[in-house]
Amino acid sequence: MKELIQRLGRAKTNVDHGFSRVGPGLSAQDDVARALMLLSCRSVALANALMVLAQSNHANEALPVLRSLLELAVHMRWIAAADSEARAREFLREHDRPQWDGLWSGRRLGERAAALGLPEEPRAKVQRWCREHLWGNAAGLPWAHVFCPPEPRGVSAEEVLNAAADLMDEVVAALDRRWPERFS
Repeated sequence: MKELIQRLGRAKTNVDHGFSRVGPGLSAQDDVARALMLLSCRSVALANALMVLAQSNHANEALPVLRSLLELAVHMRWIAAADSEARAREFLREHDRPQWDGLWSGRRLGERAAALGLPEEPRAKVQRWCREHLWGNAAGLPWAHVFCPPEPRGVSAEEVLNAAADLMDEVVAALDRRWPERFS
């Protein structure tokens, strides 16, 4: 687990140092920079939360946070991939008055990830873990075992941190695409 936490730390450091490098050239009127900064801030905060939850033996409780990080990473890659100005404006418009179902649209997530050619993992794994989120630790109360599926399985802290590190690598890749050689 220590190596995974260090990997996440390196990704967060790359984001931090990269923005230190590009910061003097940022403009409040640049919608691409605005969207990528917003998504980066949230991604780093979510990575921090995932580490705390994983280290505190709450890997299953971390899964919705991990799902949110997946969404943010895909948004960032989508904005940085092509038509960045238009895509950033679309993202900012969509999220001006966010609703949970708009923020976590599984259909849109799948479409954008496929269009970007993102690897199936960790996206598919994170989306499959919805069942583990529901049933993980489901036998934690007296007599709850009566209602649990035959193989209730949660996820391990290592699985959560590995997926989080993969997603933070995607965050850094999106930023590096927008500002080459500043974030890697």
